[in-house]
Amino acid sequence: MRLIFPILLLSCISACLPESKAQLQASLDQSSAPISSNYITNKDLIEPQLGGAVPAKGQSRIDPTTGTKITRLTDASELEGSSDALIVYSRYSPENSSGQFLLVFGSNSTTSWVVDRQSGQVIQKLTHIDSKDIGEKSEIRWDTSGKHPNRIYYRHNLSLYMINDITTGPLQHTLVKDFSEVVPASSTRIYNDVEGDSSNDSDHWAFMAAHYDGVTYVVDAFVHYQISTDSVHILKPSDLAGTPLAHYASSSTFPRPNMVEISPLGTGIILHYGRAYKDDTYDVRSSDIGTWFDGAHIWPLDFKYNQQQPTKISISETHSGWAYDETGRELFISQNNRTDQLDAIYVNGSNSGYENRIEIATHGDFGWSNGFHYGKMPSSKKGWVFINTYSNASNKNHDSDWAADQLILMELKPKSQSPKIWRVSPNYNEYNGNYRDEAPAAINTLGNRIYVSTNWGGELDHREVFLFELPDDWDSKL
Repeated sequence: MRLIFPILLLSCISACLPESKAQLQASLDQSSAPISSNYITNKDLIEPQLGGAVPAKGQSRIDPTTGTKITRLTDASELEGSSDALIVYSRYSPENSSGQFLLVFGSNSTTSWVVDRQSGQVIQKLTHIDSKDIGEKSEIRWDTSGKHPNRIYYRHNLSLYMINDITTGPLQHTLVKDFSEVVPASSTRIYNDVEGDSSNDSDHWAFMAAHYDGVTYVVDAFVHYQISTDSVHILKPSDLAGTPLAHYASSSTFPRPNMVEISPLGTGIILHYGRAYKDDTYDVRSSDIGTWFDGAHIWPLDFKYNQQQPTKISISETHSGWAYDETGRELFISQNNRTDQLDAIYVNGSNSGYENRIEIATHGDFGWSNGFHYGKMPSSKKGWVFINTYSNASNKNHDSDWAADQLILMELKPKSQSPKIWRVSPNYNEYNGNYRDEAPAAINTLGNRIYVSTNWGGELDHREVFLFELPDDWDSKL
């Protein structure tokens, strides 16, 4: 599903759709091009125009159909010991709050670097106190409060650390919290299981306290931590006596959810459990059917369920993200694998919870070849959902599904109201089943830049980070 055209130089830059074959074939360095878009909202097929050569680091292209400016930001060969440059997840921003720096991961995301967004200069390799590499499993997050743009946080064993300024060398590490004295004695690590994020102000954090049983990590407790007050809340199995989950009260461990996280506004802590069910073939935690461990639920930060019952916000532990309605209320976005719908669910208030879900789209409308990743929308871009699709190139529907391998911003409305779908750009990636080729894409905290790790339509034998730029005022133009 790609066309290859040679690179030709243009004498001018046009915001209009190309009118001639020569213009269509133009795929050139556009480093000074203004940020614009053709705001494509139809469902016509849009094929990436790969050009005759893969862009070099720092080189920009303009997609001829969508008008989106695309810039290659990395050269993996500059990352020592790595063959890839990666954005690993869609659920948190790889860009810091000032927009100056970018977090990039190496092969298998076991290493990490900070890169200058504009120059592409590699600023710093990130390491722990002992100079050992830190990567995806270290759960590295920028401070997104706006107060400390150069600060990052990461976890190691039973502790949360921060590097206050990643521009200094050597790196200065600070212990934020050692949880060893507050979690069960059996625990050897705290973690969110790599995808979860803190609250937008970087104050509230969610973790599982766990230990390895020789086969896998098992969960001893759930933890909420607030940095500003140095306060910790813990939920242990024994705390569930007298609840619908009383069958865990005599146990020392919990079943492990897919991940844990804090909602963007710090409303609560989400435990991403899968669906509990029983049929003629399977028994998947049948004792949890209809309980707070049946599907993703949001719990109060202090875990005081007798004062505020956990609220179900998704059918299962599927791909998910966050958005805001026009008034600024949080909605949890997820893929419903029982109804084949895309759900938007308020996490608190009178119309919150799974039974009040808003079905914003049907999977089949996007095409059955597609898988979905959902981003964490910034609060400044209310009323929109960010979706990035990946479609296996060998799927029989790949070439006919209009949404295959696309970056999409969709209005947050019930599907019955025909929400507007903005086709930002093809994501310039080819997916053939390799997990690292799912082209995860994340939107920044301003809502004007999207970062994608792609293989440039299969033209690369590895992945690099590309930047897709959006007009600052796109939400008022649509």
